[in-house]
Amino acid sequence: MRHLQPPPSTLVDPATGAPRLGSFRGGLPPADWGPLGGGPASRALRHKRWLYVAVATDVVYVALAIVRLGYASNAFVYAYDAAAGRMLARRSWIGPPFAAIVGDRGGEGCHASFRARGASMTVHRAPGEALYGVHVETSDLVLSASLDAGRAPPALGAVASVGPERFDATEKRALLACLGELRVGDGRRVPLDGALAGYDFTSGLLPRRTRWRWGFALGRTADGAPLGLNLVEGFVGEAECAAWVGSELVPLCEGRFTFDRERPSSAWRVRTCDGAVDLEMRPGAVHEEKRDLLVVASSFVQPCGAWTGRINLPGRAPVVVGRALGVTEDQDVTW
Repeated sequence: MRHLQPPPSTLVDPATGAPRLGSFRGGLPPADWGPLGGGPASRALRHKRWLYVAVATDVVYVALAIVRLGYASNAFVYAYDAAAGRMLARRSWIGPPFAAIVGDRGGEGCHASFRARGASMTVHRAPGEALYGVHVETSDLVLSASLDAGRAPPALGAVASVGPERFDATEKRALLACLGELRVGDGRRVPLDGALAGYDFTSGLLPRRTRWRWGFALGRTADGAPLGLNLVEGFVGEAECAAWVGSELVPLCEGRFTFDRERPSSAWRVRTCDGAVDLEMRPGAVHEEKRDLLVVASSFVQPCGAWTGRINLPGRAPVVVGRALGVTEDQDVTW
């Protein structure tokens, strides 16, 4: 099992001019890629950044993403009802670059927003504060929530080489306490007090074609302990794979995803390369975006559902995943 290092003070070593690659216990410093050179035009083409936020109760999973591509922006939000096996609401948008703001950090000082016709999305955490304020308002969904990082286990940070002269920094965190409410267009109100939350902040100088498979979960073990999970195959790889169990952050090996690309609503099997993790995710609904704009194209599938299975961690009894809501993802994008 890999060792998680303390986070670096900067992403790029000022003495060597090289990114500080590694996997870290704790949040990353501001994602400043300026020391690697390249002018504003070059960075506009290469620099991609996003913030993904998820909140899970026992039966509802809510997710939003704000993506800044440099030359364009993208956002989506949805609410999935696991009891009914359907989406309560789902929206997505493409906009000009100025429609989205994604700051340079996922922890203190985090700020992301998206504005478009019929959509307003904001995630903000002030410097020195433990709370994230999350507000989303669309024609058929309103989300108002406060996410408390004060007593959550630490974030996982990773800085990785993802291609020749291409680098990525990502910060994942899970098991933040939530207070708030979700309202959907049919008048239903879903209380979020006591729900679990997590986020994915990513900022990188990425290859023109980028591919990965990803899994994220929030829930509880069979004996009631809070559980978070982040697994990926490809892209950043093992450096960002981890489980949060109770107050612990435990690194994991890279995931291996088995699924039917023609039927993404069928079961997904996820194992780590060392066999310590063996999980299944059974989707109830699928969020999907496929676009071909000639120069830019994407194939993005994110099924929502329930995770079950087993995680074997050194020095302790196997962790049985009783029920955890979350997503899997198959992403292939040219940008």
